[in-house]
Amino acid sequence: MRNLVIFLVVLLFGVSVMGMVEVKISGWPGNPIEEGVIKSIVEKFNETHPDIHVEWAPIPGDFRQMLITQFSAGTAPDIFYVDTFWFEELARQNMLLPLDLFITKDKFDIDDFYSSLVDAFTYKGRIYGIPKDFSTLALYYNKEIFDKYGVAYPTSNDTWFDFLDKALQLKRKGMETPLVLAADFNRVIPFIIAANGRLVTDDLNTGIIESNSRFALKFYLDLVNKYKVAQEPANLGAGWIGEAFGKGAVAMAMTGPWTLGYIRGQYPDIVAKTGIVELPHLINKATMVYAVSWSINRNTKNREAAWEVVKFLTNEGQKMFVEGAGVLASRKSIATSDTDPMKKAFYDGATYAIPWRVPTPSGIFSKANDQINSKLKDLFYEKITLDQALNEIAENYLSWVSE
Repeated sequence: MRNLVIFLVVLLFGVSVMGMVEVKISGWPGNPIEEGVIKSIVEKFNETHPDIHVEWAPIPGDFRQMLITQFSAGTAPDIFYVDTFWFEELARQNMLLPLDLFITKDKFDIDDFYSSLVDAFTYKGRIYGIPKDFSTLALYYNKEIFDKYGVAYPTSNDTWFDFLDKALQLKRKGMETPLVLAADFNRVIPFIIAANGRLVTDDLNTGIIESNSRFALKFYLDLVNKYKVAQEPANLGAGWIGEAFGKGAVAMAMTGPWTLGYIRGQYPDIVAKTGIVELPHLINKATMVYAVSWSINRNTKNREAAWEVVKFLTNEGQKMFVEGAGVLASRKSIATSDTDPMKKAFYDGATYAIPWRVPTPSGIFSKANDQINSKLKDLFYEKITLDQALNEIAENYLSWVSE
């Protein structure tokens, strides 16, 4: 009898294990805090869903390239991160499962997510990813420096000219470099959109040579070369924008919430001196949104199970991410309970943010981005003129974005 009971227990356990669906999820390895949180999320899912077992399998190195390689080999994970910057490339290559039918069937509240984030993972009218979290750009300022020189703090209502006036006041009163700037195209984009410019034309050629876009680019460059109120981080003894601000080398920096986490860890004394407001505007308010989705492998054999995992990751899992890793919630209902006052400008920007994604004929923008950044670097140091840079971009752009 005892042997029979043991046999039945083993048999039932075996049936249970055989009936369990294995779902592999992947992304790039995060910092220790983020890694700890995602492992906790996976553990909680596995505890509450006995019929599905999730494995977190991060891919180090060039995640995008490794993912494409694994997809070709048929070994790609069931669910994986997709960055807005290269989302369209994967969508065009038919690597991602459209989620619209799942959303409709389960009455999944897609309207609870910021529309700019849903748009970031929409291609030809179909949704291919649910936003994991996001970052926008805002303007950090050092209250102590502004107080020292008697200059009014920046506000979320400032225009470009208010912003420039405050930077010039700081410089006239003795602040050598009020602002740190990066020679990166994605940091110029909010200025282009604010000036009513556009990134691409209707036929997907470059739009940055048009008059409004050119005006915005010139204003950005003038902060460095004409008004001399801004420099790159390297010229301020820093490796990146967050470090320059954290060291107190500048009074202002346009950066994202990752800098808030950085200064809280590396420069805690400066946090109490820090204010954060929305970016200055011109015709429009504008900022960038950088986001990652949870997307499903189109070829997964476990579509229903993968969708159950995505639903958990973007609801209970997202709550855990916001609380444990300090990221911004892509769900508005979760964002309302995020009471960190220093995140307000980032959340406010989400309502009008521009996804870091430039449409191209091939879906690939990386080569063009590298080339434009190279031109920006030369422009920062006046090695070429703006007309020369724009002419070179106009002549070569379509070859840079072709397959």
